[in-house]
Amino acid sequence: MKRGLDNYIGCIVGGAIGDALGAPIEFMQLEDILDQFGPNGVNEYVENSSGFGEITDDTQMLLFTAEGLLRSWHRATVRGVWGGYSKICFDSYLRWLITQGNHNIGESASNVDLDGWLIKERFLYKRRAPGLTCLSALQKGHPGTISRPINNSKGCGGIMRIAPVGLLFYNDPANAFKIGAELAAMTHGHPSGYLSAGYLAALIAYINSGKDLLESIAETSQLLKAYEHSEETLLSVEKALELYHCPHPSFEKVESLGGGWVGEESLAISLYCCLCFENDFEKAINLAINHSGDTDSTGAITGNILGLKLGEKAIPNRWITHLSNYETIRQVAEDLHIEMKGNGYDQFDSEWGKKYPTH
Repeated sequence: MKRGLDNYIGCIVGGAIGDALGAPIEFMQLEDILDQFGPNGVNEYVENSSGFGEITDDTQMLLFTAEGLLRSWHRATVRGVWGGYSKICFDSYLRWLITQGNHNIGESASNVDLDGWLIKERFLYKRRAPGLTCLSALQKGHPGTISRPINNSKGCGGIMRIAPVGLLFYNDPANAFKIGAELAAMTHGHPSGYLSAGYLAALIAYINSGKDLLESIAETSQLLKAYEHSEETLLSVEKALELYHCPHPSFEKVESLGGGWVGEESLAISLYCCLCFENDFEKAINLAINHSGDTDSTGAITGNILGLKLGEKAIPNRWITHLSNYETIRQVAEDLHIEMKGNGYDQFDSEWGKKYPTH
């Protein structure tokens, strides 16, 4: 049985908070972060004088992933069969591409349907350091696949957006792994780029079904081993587990796992931070964002995992109330939590159809 609404909100909002907290210090060196913000690093939104936190492309793309999956799910309620999620999710990514500016979007993106509701949310029309791999891959106008990779990138642009898969497919972690990897392979063709995403999707599914964190990691690692070229991702997970058993978590220990710029490193850093402070969202996020690397992505992934486990109630209220566009982000979480009745194919009301059209 899936977790409650508070947990779903915690997953999506928690990821957005980690993203917004880490964004201003991305590209900074750890020593410079500590010099500027003190020995505890960043623990508040510091990007602007307003004190509000702004999401980056990490959360933008996660929201469009959720949109694609929900449109696919709605299509299943209308037609009585699940399928077509690859094209529908890719079209959602093309809508995200349009929000990043109308240059070099290609014929495919220029012809994509501009319906639904996310494309009308003006705050998403902001370039927040979008990943060059995601931009260049989507501009080709066709998705990469695991069997026909679009490039050889293993950047963390695949894993950072994939948590909604595990929220929807909580009762089938193996399928969540498969779908998560497939969606990441649309833009990231290296096995460590898409397998780390599949790993996170399945991990979220296991946690969502009620398993604890260590058990979920063990189960997901078994799924990972069934995939070709999984050695690098598995090694990174094992390094995170080994480091967790060393006393005294520190920013320096985080850095020993890499910078988080690539999928397997961002996964390892996030797992380590979650394990070190499994019941303390604030401390886990603080550990995840203060390092010399992709701080918004590791903050986002850590927030997804622990936000789901602990729920929104465990997130400091000051971070929630000062998260820009909180209501829209929360609404996506609520939509992902909608209880499917019977066999999951009952009709939604007309308002749902307007938000997540089926064509």
